[in-house]
Amino acid sequence: MKPGSWLKAIPVVLVVVGYPVLMHGLLTTGRWPAFTLLLALAPFGLLPLSLLGAGQRLWAAVAAAALLLASTWGWEVLLLRHDLIYLLQNVGMQGLMAVVFGHTLLPGREPLISQLARRIHRDDYSAEIARYTRQATWAWTLYFVVMALASIALFVAAPLEIWSWFVNFLSFLTLGGMFAAEYAVRRWRLRGIRHLGFVQSVKLYWEKPAPADEPPTRATEP
Repeated sequence: MKPGSWLKAIPVVLVVVGYPVLMHGLLTTGRWPAFTLLLALAPFGLLPLSLLGAGQRLWAAVAAAALLLASTWGWEVLLLRHDLIYLLQNVGMQGLMAVVFGHTLLPGREPLISQLARRIHRDDYSAEIARYTRQATWAWTLYFVVMALASIALFVAAPLEIWSWFVNFLSFLTLGGMFAAEYAVRRWRLRGIRHLGFVQSVKLYWEKPAPADEPPTRATEP
């Protein structure tokens, strides 16, 4: 990785690591409830921006208005139960990812991981790859559903500290474990087929399709 890329990655790493650590400390100690609520609401502020970036101006305005109303009229109520906002944030993200993967499994649609595999393998894309990637898409969909249900169950039945440990730390470990397990199964199930690393795969998915007469991208081992 180039030095400039490392510098760009530092703020991202600080946010990804620092945010859950800070939220865990605030939730479990009960200090600075107003600051805790602001931090819990912060990711919701990205929703209007994301919708605006996607060209959905109407829905961006609706999301911004809802966020504004919730943070003004309902501030005193939210201040008493800011943990509910963080629960909504966590379950909402898990549910959103389940929908992103799951809706591609509907009849007439191509599974999300199959779309990625088609971009990677192009002419080498086979029925075997299609069968595996459909199963992998199902696995990721179920993973996010289970994580959302587990978060709700722990929030209701377990002490706040246990739930906070789960959503702020254990969930990242399970995500890493899911990536590692899927990669190991893929290498075993699709032996003899070239594989791209995770970062390369994501970059390739968002690139514009190459011309039909251009040779497929050569895969390299991560």
